[in-house]
Amino acid sequence: MKSNIYKILKASVFCALMLSFSFTSLAQKKANPSPVDEDTYDPIIAALDSLVSLHYVQKVSESSETGYPESEFSGSEIPVYDNDIYAKRIQKIQTDIPLTFNAEVKEYLDLYALKRRSLTQRVMGLSELYFPLFEQILDEQGLPLEFKYLSIVESALNPTAVSRMGATGLWQFMLPTGRMYNLKVNTLIDERRDPVKATYAACEYFKDMYAIYDDWLLVIAAYNCGAGNVNRAIARSGGKKTFWEISPYLPRETRGYVPAFIAVTYLLNYSAEHNLTPIAPDLSYFETDTVMVDQKMSLRDIASTIDMPLEQLTYLNPVYKRGIIPDSEEPSMLRLPLAKINTYLSNVEQIYQKNELTTSPLFVTVSKPEASKVSYTSGQIKKRHHIRSGENLGTIANKYNCSVTDLKRWNNLHSSHLRAGNYLTVYVKGQKKSDEKTVSTKTVKSNTGTETKSTETTPSGSVTPAAPKTTSYSNTNDQNSRIVYHVVQPGDTLWDIAKRYDGVTVQQIKDVNQLNSNNLKVGTKLKVLING
Repeated sequence: MKSNIYKILKASVFCALMLSFSFTSLAQKKANPSPVDEDTYDPIIAALDSLVSLHYVQKVSESSETGYPESEFSGSEIPVYDNDIYAKRIQKIQTDIPLTFNAEVKEYLDLYALKRRSLTQRVMGLSELYFPLFEQILDEQGLPLEFKYLSIVESALNPTAVSRMGATGLWQFMLPTGRMYNLKVNTLIDERRDPVKATYAACEYFKDMYAIYDDWLLVIAAYNCGAGNVNRAIARSGGKKTFWEISPYLPRETRGYVPAFIAVTYLLNYSAEHNLTPIAPDLSYFETDTVMVDQKMSLRDIASTIDMPLEQLTYLNPVYKRGIIPDSEEPSMLRLPLAKINTYLSNVEQIYQKNELTTSPLFVTVSKPEASKVSYTSGQIKKRHHIRSGENLGTIANKYNCSVTDLKRWNNLHSSHLRAGNYLTVYVKGQKKSDEKTVSTKTVKSNTGTETKSTETTPSGSVTPAAPKTTSYSNTNDQNSRIVYHVVQPGDTLWDIAKRYDGVTVQQIKDVNQLNSNNLKVGTKLKVLING
C-alpha cells in the first residue's frame, strides 16, 4: 500500500515539474496541416540538415563506399511500395512499442526514404558508431531497444546538434531538464553531448514517464513536448489514454514526432528493401575504446602527439566544448581509436608536459613587462610517479618525503588502494638558480602622497613585500619566462591554481596579484609567472 502511494505521489510531483520544464513546445496551427511542411521550421528536418555542416560526416561521406553487395536494385533505384505492404511490414516488427501505419507515418517515410535520402544514409552509417552503445544501455535499463531510433528523430545522430530552442546533443536535452537528470554543463563541458551520460539520462526520463502513462507512445510524446502538454491533451480529449486519440490536442511538432519515430523504426528494419545503403564513418563503435584522464589536457595536444586528425578526435569527444579536458575530482573519459590507444599510453607524459607549456582559450600568454625585476628561486616541482607492482602509498610517500595525506589530497584519492600501471601526481621541493639576489628599488608616490619603495628579495629567494606594491614580476634571467593569465573558475583555490604550473607557489600568485587573502572571485584574471 505504501509503495503504491509513493508511486502516485512521485508521479504527481513529476507532472508538476514537467509543467515547468518541457523539451520543446511549438504553437499549434489553426488547421490540421501535413506533419511534414518544408515551408515552416521542422526540428526533425533541421536535425537531418545539420549533418551537412558537420565537417567530419561530410568528409567521410565523400570518401566512403556504400552499397549492399547482393542488392536486387541498381545503385540509383528508389523502390516504392503500396501502403498495405508498409502496414504488413510494420506489424512484423517485434517490439513492445505499438507501431501503426497511417498517412502521417507515410509522410515521414517519404521524408527519410525520398526527400532526404542521402542524409538518411549518413545517419545509417553513424548508427554503427552509436547504436551498439545505446543498445547496451537500453538493455541494461530494461527498456525496448527500439528507443535507439528516437535519437535519429531527435538529432540525426549529430552529437553537437543544437535546436533553435536550445536543446542539445544526441538526445536533445534542454538545459533545465538535463540538470534535473544530473547532466553537468559549464564553460568547458556539456554532458548533454556525452553519448554515455546523456543516454542514461534519457533512459531515466523514459522510465519516469512510463511510471505515469503506462504507454510507450505517450512516453515518446512526453519526451518531445513534456508531461504537462500530454496531461493537458488527455484532459482536453475527455480522458483518452492513447497517443492517436489525444494527438489532435498535442502541439503540432509532437503530432509529427511519433509518426517520425515509427517511420525511422520501419526504415532501419527494412533499409535493404528501400535500397538505402549506409555511408559508414571511418570508425565503428567496436573500433574505439576509452581511457581515463586525471589531469587537464588539450585535445589539440593529444591529436598532434598521437598523429590523429583533430577533427576526428573532437568528433569522438563532443562533451569537451572548447577542446579542453579539465581538471576534475573524478577522472575524465577520452574516446580514442583502438589503433591509437597504445600510442597515447606511451606518450601520455609528453602530452602532460605540453599542457604545462601551452595555453587554451582560458589561458592567454602575454609579453613580459620590461620593468620587471623580481626573481623567484624556490618552489615546488610537479612530478608524475608511475605505480609499480608492490608499491603502496606509504612507500611512495617515503620516496618523495611527503605524507600519505598529501598523496591522497593531490590525487583526490578516497582510499589507499593503488593499481599498478597508473600514475600519481607528486610535488617535491626544488631550487632554481638565480644570479640576482636583490631587486632594484623605485621610489613612487602612493595615493596619499607618501613615498614608498618597492620590494626586496632575501637570500633564500622569498619575497618581502612592501605596501603598496608597485613592481611587475618576471624572471630576469630566463628569457623564456612569461606571464599567463588564469581566469578563476567555480571551485578554484589558489592552491589548485598553483598546482597547475611547475615551480609556482600560492605566495607567488598572491604577490604578483597583490592579494591580501586567499579568497577568489569567479571570473577574476590572475597573473601567473611561469618559466619555460
